[in-house]
Amino acid sequence: MAQHACDLTFLSRSDGSALYSIGLTAALASVNGPGDVKVSNRLYNRSHVEVCYSPSTGHPMIRERALESIIMRTVEKAILVHLHPRTAINISIQEMQSDGLALSVSVNAACLALLDAGIQMKTTFAAITCCITPFGTILIDPTEAEIQESVAEATFVFDGSGEAKVLTALQDGHLSYEDFKRCLQQCQEASKDVFAFYRGTIEKKYQNEIES
Repeated sequence: MAQHACDLTFLSRSDGSALYSIGLTAALASVNGPGDVKVSNRLYNRSHVEVCYSPSTGHPMIRERALESIIMRTVEKAILVHLHPRTAINISIQEMQSDGLALSVSVNAACLALLDAGIQMKTTFAAITCCITPFGTILIDPTEAEIQESVAEATFVFDGSGEAKVLTALQDGHLSYEDFKRCLQQCQEASKDVFAFYRGTIEKKYQNEIES
């Protein structure tokens, strides 16, 4: 696995924020809400969740819209949206630099930003990306170059309940059933380290707040 790093409360003007990086890929997520919502988006029985993803350069295109949709569906499975009807929870994600892991970095940044904002959730969640080489080797947290040379890439988002249930799965390229199972198992194992990293990051934040 590549090195994971995170800075919480990175932005002072949001309710919660997290600058998350895996290797050379980094994203900044900020959360605002629950708060005011447009009348057209107002839901009587739950919060309206909105995700906005911005690339490091240029304007959002099809790729960014696809990332927004995947992240929003994942987040909605984790947040207790029914607790705050007629409100909005807005998540903004700014790509800082990319080396092939934009989705997993963005999902993890969003989770820690939600925790930083104190948003109530059913479970935490963590994304792991892997690829499989022409020789059948599975690489966790691959670089862009390694993904380009692979035969398939997969990203799994797991919940933090301890059973590592799959919340979201995305595959690019052909994987046999056996290879898919191997990718899933290795990513599940890797997710344990990510959740442990989450715990350490949150503990450090509260320890610093107590000391200050």
